[in-house]
Amino acid sequence: MNSSPVDPNDDIEALRRRIAELEAGQRPTVDGSGSTRSVGAGGVHVGGQNTGTINTGTQVITEGGHFIAIALTERVSQIIHGGEDAEEAKSVIALYLYGLVADLAGLMLGEIDVSAMQAKLEPLQLADVYVPLDTRLRIPKEMKLTEWLLRNQRPLSGDAATQHQDRPVSALEALAAHRELTILGRPGSGKSTFGANVLLTLAQVWQGHRDELARLGDSWTHDVLLPIRVVLRRFADKLPVGSDAARAYDLWTFIGDDLEASGYGLSVDTMKYVTRLARSHGALILLDGLDECGNAAKQQRVLGAVQELMRIAGPKCRFLLTARPYAWPGGPDPARGVYALADFNDEQVKQFIRAWYAALVTRAWLAPGDAERKRGDFLEARQRPDLQPLACNPLLLTLMATLHANRGRLPDDRADLYNDSVDLLILRWNRQIGADKALLDELAMPGLKLSDLREVLEELAFNVHEDSLEGGAPASGGDPEPEGKTDIGEHQLVRAFRPLFNDSWDKAAMVVDYIDKRAGLLVGQGQKHGEPQFAFPHRTFQEFLAACYLFTRDDFAAECTRLARSAPSHWQVVLPLAARLAKVERGASAADALIGGRSIAEFRARRRPEAADWMCAFLAGTQLQEIGLSAIHKNEHTRAITERVADWLAASLSVHPDDGGLPAANRAQAGDLLAALGDARFDPQCFYLPADDLLGFVRIAADPHFRIGTPNSDLRRVAITGLQVPGEEINDAPTPAPDCYVARYPVTIAQFRAFVESTGFEIGDARALRDPDSRPVRFVSWHDALAYCDWLHEMLVTSPALQKSGLARLVRDSGWRVALPSELEWEKAARGGLSGPFFSWGETPNPNRANYADSGIGDTSAAGCFPANGFGLYDMIGNVFEWTRSRYAAYPYLADDGRENPTATATDCMVLRGGSFSVGPGLARCASRSWNPPVPRCGYIGFRVVLRSSPVS
Repeated sequence: MNSSPVDPNDDIEALRRRIAELEAGQRPTVDGSGSTRSVGAGGVHVGGQNTGTINTGTQVITEGGHFIAIALTERVSQIIHGGEDAEEAKSVIALYLYGLVADLAGLMLGEIDVSAMQAKLEPLQLADVYVPLDTRLRIPKEMKLTEWLLRNQRPLSGDAATQHQDRPVSALEALAAHRELTILGRPGSGKSTFGANVLLTLAQVWQGHRDELARLGDSWTHDVLLPIRVVLRRFADKLPVGSDAARAYDLWTFIGDDLEASGYGLSVDTMKYVTRLARSHGALILLDGLDECGNAAKQQRVLGAVQELMRIAGPKCRFLLTARPYAWPGGPDPARGVYALADFNDEQVKQFIRAWYAALVTRAWLAPGDAERKRGDFLEARQRPDLQPLACNPLLLTLMATLHANRGRLPDDRADLYNDSVDLLILRWNRQIGADKALLDELAMPGLKLSDLREVLEELAFNVHEDSLEGGAPASGGDPEPEGKTDIGEHQLVRAFRPLFNDSWDKAAMVVDYIDKRAGLLVGQGQKHGEPQFAFPHRTFQEFLAACYLFTRDDFAAECTRLARSAPSHWQVVLPLAARLAKVERGASAADALIGGRSIAEFRARRRPEAADWMCAFLAGTQLQEIGLSAIHKNEHTRAITERVADWLAASLSVHPDDGGLPAANRAQAGDLLAALGDARFDPQCFYLPADDLLGFVRIAADPHFRIGTPNSDLRRVAITGLQVPGEEINDAPTPAPDCYVARYPVTIAQFRAFVESTGFEIGDARALRDPDSRPVRFVSWHDALAYCDWLHEMLVTSPALQKSGLARLVRDSGWRVALPSELEWEKAARGGLSGPFFSWGETPNPNRANYADSGIGDTSAAGCFPANGFGLYDMIGNVFEWTRSRYAAYPYLADDGRENPTATATDCMVLRGGSFSVGPGLARCASRSWNPPVPRCGYIGFRVVLRSSPVS
């Protein structure tokens, strides 16, 4: 709990003043001044004792002295059964809401702020700085999410699969659209804070602040649901040892026990009224942190209880489940209510920084002039290349803001940011507050330093992190700890500190007492089996401290390999941070150990790599990236390690899981990592074209027997994709396909940037160059794509860098020309030599063979992250729709009827092929057709190029 202690006498006096105001016909003022206390935005009365219910006009002050809205007291009255006290029920619900608001209103990680050291300063509140979050799903700008979901569940044709202008879907809009919403987010992405903000808003509306409901957005049509919060980590800890299924009843019981242990003096009848309200009027139940529930088996037990609760809680209840992506292997799937949170964009970063310094002025932490100066400094610093990747993460941005406000400087990387934040938190224990001495003074041990205490916490964090996956060691003389133990018991803390104090129980207990009173690097979690429990304020602090311990181990490299092979997802934050802390040589050597110190070719000479081998290569890449490539490239030995790891990553991209490869989402992550390390598939000296003699072009022989589109005889079979074939796709006429060369990959970011930098071409959308270098370029118009074709053709004719390539000789000697593919050339290439199947691999949809909606990536992926088709071409299906040079027209397809028109006007409809990451398998087929006007740019459309034997005119 983050609420401040309140003197009951102050609240009694405040209540007397309120009664006097009411008698004088005035509305009581609820603010943060004097002894009339408030918690959170909107104001929440704290404490107090009165002898009856007081009507304030919009609120009722209940018998316990807490607010509940008059408009909502009727709901409470409706759940009262014979013989029950209605006023008691209102008081219980009001007290429940007070406790929830007090728990949620404080800024998450607010323990770091200045007020932690200067007790007279008012703490920051969540509402002061909260910035609404977006998901990674983008939909047409003019379309509502509910409409988009409906359209994507029925057959689409024409331009229904494309977007002229798109927008991100906000997390609030997703919450309003789905009864059961799952939010996936990386560490520090703000998923828990999002849930807290929603519950806080609902609780404040219950307390009478009806205008707060607008914070849930225009899409919210579910009125005032009762907010209920479940920390799944704590629920998992309560489950008995074993594999018996957890049930919804267990969840309800846990919620009641958790409320009883909250310290707010809630009635034993609280859960009776809460469950009745939930069933009769509805509740929003936040189920926070599935990923923190221990190993996969424990997570599944918890998820089973959650899913049963969703089924039986009643139709008026709604649910929000949060997890890190690795705990939800299926990945984002908006059709099923699963969304991934997007990083902050630059506008959101600026919004947070401005709100932060405005709050510091409002809370009287800084004078307006100082705040304005620091705000300007922070706004400028956010653009530093080393800070931009940090600032887009809400947690890291909060830490940056805290350190900037306190120390006036910002760290250079993530590890330094965590390190400085940890030091700041530990300082809380060594400040004199009131009559309490600073901790080191109280301990009175010459030579003892705060860093000594920190070392104890580092080892403790490592052990807790490992125990949270594997189960704790047997307690002395007792039964084993439950698997997945996540909290730290008081006795465990004392035992950890005793060796530092010559085995003194008293001094170790003194440290734990300071930890309990001054929540900082550890925060109290209530009691379990009568023993106080503690946890780190955010899981990433536990992971960072575990990394601090890990890198000091003499067997550091071997230990990294052991952990990576035992539970790679569980250690994917710890291992990179540990490598960064270990510095270049030791960190890179640990990365090399993960791949056995061998190249992929050497490894394959002995055996076929399996998924565990590929995952270790991925973790090795994250370690190198965290260390810093500029430092690694200075040394020949570490540079060679980076090249080995990059070769492993490149080899992993197109390996299907059936052949021992990683799932699609992991391969997409590996593709982005490869781009950062240096993607040797592409030659920077040749404008980042593929590094082979034909610069990545593959010859597709002429086919006089080819037939474009879907024949009438296949219409029923296409139903397997869930799509009714539109009439514009049906064709039974032969369509001879010409000889051509097709690019192996869609045009990448790096290739398009080379064009922009070479020509000074003015891109129409800055987002076109923001993705990792190996992803396909997007946000390009049809005319942008044509301009690239013309430039590449000119480079093949004139650039010395390309003159020795076989492709340049074709252009010079045979008159071949770079162009966008025609619709006919595109489909012939996409089929990969197959004539009947709907996909380039066969007739059955397979989300591990192409990046479409079912793949769970939710965004573009690096070129080549999926197996090639029979012609050796990648990403013909999925990833991005691809421009062609053909105008949209009915079949039969006649190349000379004017449809292959490179001078399209703004009103022409140009054919798009291949589908994208956002559509279902029905639109991600070889024969599926879509169209778009040539001018708009969107995040779903890219292109690839061909070499054709006759000029395009």
